[in-house]
Amino acid sequence: MYKKELYKNIVVIGGNVAGLAAASQAKRVYPEAKVTVLEAGPYISYGSCGLPYYVTGEIKDFDQIFVYTPQFFEQKRDIRILLEHKVTTLDTAQKQVMVNQKQAIGYDRLIICTGASPASIDLPGSNSGNVFSFWNVTDTVNVKTFIQQNHPRKALIVGAGSIGLLMAETFHSLGIGVTIIEMADRILGEYEPEITDIMSQLLDQNHIQVFLSSRLTSFKGKGGAGAVEAAVLQDQQMVNLPMDMALVSVGVKPNTSFLENTSVELGPAKAIKVNSKLQSSHLNIFAAGDCATVKNIVTGKDDYIPTANNAAKTGRIAGANAAGADSSFNGSVNTKIDKIFGIEIAKTGIGLQEALSLGYDAVKVTGIYPSHVKALPGAEPITIALIVDRGGRRVLGAQMAGKKEVSKRIDVFATAITAEMTADEVYMLDLSYAPKVSTVWDPVNKICAKAVLTLDRS
Repeated sequence: MYKKELYKNIVVIGGNVAGLAAASQAKRVYPEAKVTVLEAGPYISYGSCGLPYYVTGEIKDFDQIFVYTPQFFEQKRDIRILLEHKVTTLDTAQKQVMVNQKQAIGYDRLIICTGASPASIDLPGSNSGNVFSFWNVTDTVNVKTFIQQNHPRKALIVGAGSIGLLMAETFHSLGIGVTIIEMADRILGEYEPEITDIMSQLLDQNHIQVFLSSRLTSFKGKGGAGAVEAAVLQDQQMVNLPMDMALVSVGVKPNTSFLENTSVELGPAKAIKVNSKLQSSHLNIFAAGDCATVKNIVTGKDDYIPTANNAAKTGRIAGANAAGADSSFNGSVNTKIDKIFGIEIAKTGIGLQEALSLGYDAVKVTGIYPSHVKALPGAEPITIALIVDRGGRRVLGAQMAGKKEVSKRIDVFATAITAEMTADEVYMLDLSYAPKVSTVWDPVNKICAKAVLTLDRS
């Protein structure tokens, strides 16, 4: 344990989930520390996952987007919040950051929580006034304002990941026709086909046109501050898609470009490589959230898993350790869930192809089970794809889709995978039962029973 007074000046870069968790925990561990948060934008403390619901109007009040105000942190927690303070360079030797290319701010300990940004596409017309990304509050305000002022009838979405599909639902709910372009041969590329097929049928039922194995080559129109009117698509032939607005959602990348000329080591996806204490290659510099790596519990390797849960947990641990604690983050099994067009889709662990590429003798077992006893109204099918290692019989991954009670089941599998349980052990878990909420053998037990039979036969 070091002498705390030598590390009294703690600077946090980033004012959202990870950064504010880090700052708050640093203050709890070391109340006498001077803690300063530098936020590049005009907003702090908001949940990105809820932003589509402000566009739809389900969240009516703009202020409801935010959890806490800057004044709360300054007055209640004695944490200094500096908005629109973008860190442009880092000098590890002098222990200072340069803000807005002109102001140097020193630190004893630095916690980098700069988050991530949408990956961009460099195509003709992509900088036009009606082509948007969707990641933060500013993006959300821009999209909502454009819709309110221009009343678009046709929207184009580039990318069929979870954000792309959530925004497809958002536009559809507002009466806007939606077309999706995806370079891969199916939507939701990190999910198994059994899950993506359900979502593809759902998009079709809602009259959303999807172009798979297709590449956007340009937007046509005035460009610049003006609007573009069509997208040029390279499919089996050139296709012009008329549109009033476009949203580009082709993945995210960690905000680490300001570290490119420093000795801070980067890992997968150019995220900051950290150890279990959330320390970077410089022991007085910590990193957390969407800009940092985490250990993948299944593979044992450094991975890039930008989720809200990981941001909150790693931020808290990084802040505690920067202030003198000795906590560890054991890693993530990459658990995710979304609800799109009334269907919950969820995953945890790794998929079949990743398991095979890592050398596992993996097998996929699938099944469809009712959410509760069929004799009672409201029972809905839950589709499950389970990935199991033949050799050790360990559960490696699980994915699900259904209208209800999916989150309950995926969390069981997230726990089981973290504990390195076998399919046999999960099969025999004593899970809750009542006729209106489950079946005697829960779907989790049932799919594992099927896996056990499959393994026994192989």
